[in-house]
Amino acid sequence: IKEARRAVIGGGLSVLRAVFSLLELDEMHVAQGALRHGALVDLMDREHAQSDQRSLSVQRLAHTFGADERQAQRVGRVAEFLLMSLVQDQAPLEHDELARHLRKLNWAAQLHEIGSAISHTDYHRHGAYILDNADAAGFTMNELHRLSQLVLGHRGKLRKLEGLQLDDPDFVLQLLALRLAVILCHARREPDLQGLRLSWDGLRSVRLEYPEGWGRAWPQSAWLLHEEAQAWAKTAWTIDVQAA
Repeated sequence: IKEARRAVIGGGLSVLRAVFSLLELDEMHVAQGALRHGALVDLMDREHAQSDQRSLSVQRLAHTFGADERQAQRVGRVAEFLLMSLVQDQAPLEHDELARHLRKLNWAAQLHEIGSAISHTDYHRHGAYILDNADAAGFTMNELHRLSQLVLGHRGKLRKLEGLQLDDPDFVLQLLALRLAVILCHARREPDLQGLRLSWDGLRSVRLEYPEGWGRAWPQSAWLLHEEAQAWAKTAWTIDVQAA
């Protein structure tokens, strides 16, 4: 034993014996890796949006790649409104669980245009690549990949997403809310949400209704919403868009 360790080996052994006793452990194996310093503190901080290290990482990524902050916030607000509309008629989610879903959806909204720093063509693919290869403090690789899939799928055809993702209702509802928000904010201004009604049957069917007057006032948005319904028709999900 190194001289510097002699003074602490006894205390460490005492703690280890106490852990074995309290947890009723029989044996312990040497690990090939270790938790980074502060990992447990980060996990505890995740319960609070203000102290979640991941939120800071999202802000840094958005700033680094020059995302349009006003558009990102606009899309985020609309996406959160739509997700709340989708789940309000279903079995109520625990407050903390709903807060986590909304937080992750908002992260995707903040980052959905970061790929534009590389190219405006297929920027959603570039954004997904950035997230899959980013070093973002607080995120696990799986969390970053799920976020990248939301960014990848926020526009265009849905078949590019991994098949299992569309079997996960939580992911699909987040994705749908993000895609619809991007459509409604296509003019890069606050959209008119008055009279829009969005509902989910709890299975694989979603209905979106808008007033006829809304469709006449915003014909481009109405057309894009019907195009979106056709995109989902090629999946196991059904999106019914109707003028009420």
